[in-house]
Amino acid sequence: MNLDSRQIAIKNKLEALSKVLEENSSQNFWQKIISEKEQIKGCYIYGDVGRGKTMLMKSFFDSIKKTPKIYFHFNAFMQKIHEALRDIRSEKKVGEKKAVKDELLLAVSSVIGEKKLICFDEFQVVDIADAMLLSRIFSHLFAQGILVIFTSNSSPQDLYKNGLQREVFLEFIDQVLLKNCQVLHLNSEIDYRKQYRDSLVKRYFISNKNNRQEVKKIIEIFAEGKRAKVSKLKVWGRELKIKKTYDKIAVFDFDDLCRNPLSASDYSAICQNFDLIFLLKLPCLTKEEVNEARRLTLFIDEIYENKTALIILAKTKAEKIFLDVIGAEGSKRTTSRLNEIKSDSYWQNSKISIKN
Repeated sequence: MNLDSRQIAIKNKLEALSKVLEENSSQNFWQKIISEKEQIKGCYIYGDVGRGKTMLMKSFFDSIKKTPKIYFHFNAFMQKIHEALRDIRSEKKVGEKKAVKDELLLAVSSVIGEKKLICFDEFQVVDIADAMLLSRIFSHLFAQGILVIFTSNSSPQDLYKNGLQREVFLEFIDQVLLKNCQVLHLNSEIDYRKQYRDSLVKRYFISNKNNRQEVKKIIEIFAEGKRAKVSKLKVWGRELKIKKTYDKIAVFDFDDLCRNPLSASDYSAICQNFDLIFLLKLPCLTKEEVNEARRLTLFIDEIYENKTALIILAKTKAEKIFLDVIGAEGSKRTTSRLNEIKSDSYWQNSKISIKN
């Protein structure tokens, strides 16, 4: 991908930080920084969606080889902090008293360990419980000489708009964040994510080495540098685990989706919760795989009804998937829908295009 001038400017700043960080990984990093009269202890990169913020930060993160580092989606980080606080409090002995501040710092330490670089993707604040903790968390991180990089869709001053006790939160912005971070506005005029999404003309791939690599690349582009996580959906009072998700994107192998005893309700929940689904390793179904064929039919019906975008990596053409299945209900309709789902008109009216 060719970078525009505004992306290059931020890439150069991050590369300069990377060089100093790596050259001084065995020394006191911030002593070196201060000696060069650079008071930056972090970078806050913000801009509209699809401008390449995550891509630039992920590239910077991957370039760091010597320095202990960790990468978080910000919401996942705060979830880990709250879980660590809960565990610390549950382990306290009866009658023991410990300041909340101490508990919080213990929680932070348990989550980040001995890392010297932390990258936070999609920094946003919507919860007052999080907002009230941030000043102490980040004052501690900066005081420990940890380099912190943020990406966000919002400028620092626009965070937590209309939130409860926002005046307290603004003290964190003014006294902690802005005093320790260089703010970089990535104001590219092009939404590269939309550009790529709109130009994607192939959504059904026959499995071979080149196409497997192509689908892997497409997943990486849509994931925007995020790490895959397990998602859990509630379906009729039970828990359905989705092994590989990136926010509103889910990745399935055929075996996980159709060889397990899932129902129409499961497929409905999946398609309602995700805007784009990748279905990999779709085989030619045999006459012994009637149940699998029926589940695939149910899944495709839910994809179609929910206007969910679908990208498939299959062993054969759509017309041949059901060829050897005896008694596969709705196979003709499913084949027809598979062909429609990969069309431009379906893609342009799917959730992935309309919402983004």
